Formats: sequence, C-alpha cells, structure tokens
Amino acid sequence: MKRDKRMRDAHTNQRTKSLPGIRCLAARLLLAALGCAAFGQATSACAQEIQIGFDFLTVVPRGQFKDNIKNNGYGASGQFLVRVKQSPILVGIDMGGVVYGSETRKETLLPSVPEVRIDVTTGNNIFLTHFLVRAEPRHGAVRPYVDGLIGFKYLFTSTSINIDSENNASETNLSDLTFSYGFGGGVQVRLNPNPKRLEVLLDGKVRYLRGARAEYLREGSIRRENGAVFFDVLRSRTDVVTAQVGIAFRF
Repeated sequence: MKRDKRMRDAHTNQRTKSLPGIRCLAARLLLAALGCAAFGQATSACAQEIQIGFDFLTVVPRGQFKDNIKNNGYGASGQFLVRVKQSPILVGIDMGGVVYGSETRKETLLPSVPEVRIDVTTGNNIFLTHFLVRAEPRHGAVRPYVDGLIGFKYLFTSTSINIDSENNASETNLSDLTFSYGFGGGVQVRLNPNPKRLEVLLDGKVRYLRGARAEYLREGSIRRENGAVFFDVLRSRTDVVTAQVGIAFRF
C-alpha cells in the first residue's frame, strides 16, 4: 500500500511539473496554426476583401477573476481579417495587450550615494491572442457582425528600472499562459461616403472571453521584508469582458 501511494504521489508530481511545458507546447502549436491559416488566406486574397483594424481596448474582469482584480485593464489591440471568397465569413487574428495594475517606487541606486534615487516600476499585464471568425455583410454603410474566438491569454508581471535612455533593466516576476475562448459582436460604420478602393470604418465591439485557471499577481502582491521578496500568488479562472473602439480599413 505504501509503495502504491508513493507511486501515485510521484506520478502526480511529474504531471504537475510537466504542466508549464504542455502549456508552452500548446501555445506554439496554436501560433503555428494561426500563422499557417493567415498565410494561406493572405496568399489567396488578391481579389478578396482584407480588413485591418486598430482599437483602444478595455478589459473588465468577471467571476473569480473579478473577485481578485478590482480594476480594469487598459491598452490597445489590432486585427487582420480576410474574407472567404464572396461569403459573409472573414477569418484572421486578433491580438491585444493591457495593463491592469502598476506601481512605482523610489529606490537608492548606490548605498554610498543615497541622495540619487531611481524609479522602480512593477506592471501587471495581459496579452491576448485569438483566432477570429467573423460573420458580416459584404455591403452597406452600417454593418453589424458577430465574432467567435479561440486562443490564449498570457498573464505576466514584470519589474523594471530606468536609469536613462541607454541603461535600464527588467525582470519577469511571474507569468502564466492559459486557454481562452469566447464570442462577441459589434458594428462598423463607414466614415468616407464614396469609397473607391479603400473604406475607412468606425468600429466598436464587445466580447465575452472565458479563460481557464491561471496564476497571476496584482497590485500589492509583491512584499519586501528585511531584504527578502515575497509573492502573494493568486489563482482563479480568467474570464473577462472586453470593449473595443477604433478604426478599421477595408481594402
């Protein structure tokens, strides 16, 4: 019985240690698939519609994630989409990044020169990458659409010092990669009334993105006591609602 228990414990430890490797492998496979899909679409898109968009991005935590993270994240995002022949379907990639918390403190650069102090900044970030499928009408000055997304969220906290433009350093304190999927909708409104080859569109959308469990930090999670550093690591699902407003270009 004791031998069986030791074998089970060893197997559990081995599975736990292998999780980061599995996540990294999954991320690489997903990126490879996204790259192949985008390349395949781009090479056959000479006579097809292409959309490129840039947005201001707001991420609002939901569920367990909201219980731990009280403030929203703010950043930017971009999309690249190709219409599938003459259908209402577009496929592509959506990528974005936000900061959901930041702290800056003053530290002495050299003990012998205590009057010279530098800024030490710690930022909490989320990077989102999703394969995107969109259903949208081909024509019209106002075009509503629906989106389906699958990809991942990369949560990381890093600390940096900036002495001058040439001398700075940074270190990632904690990072985790987690599976993400969801759906959403939006509307595009044409801004140039008589487009010939290029349409400029005001683009607004809202999405709900489910996220698997991950480890992360928030403001105040890093504690310094008697010269030692301690991390109060949080664990939960990473569900969010995103709101995006920006400009899209249709070729």
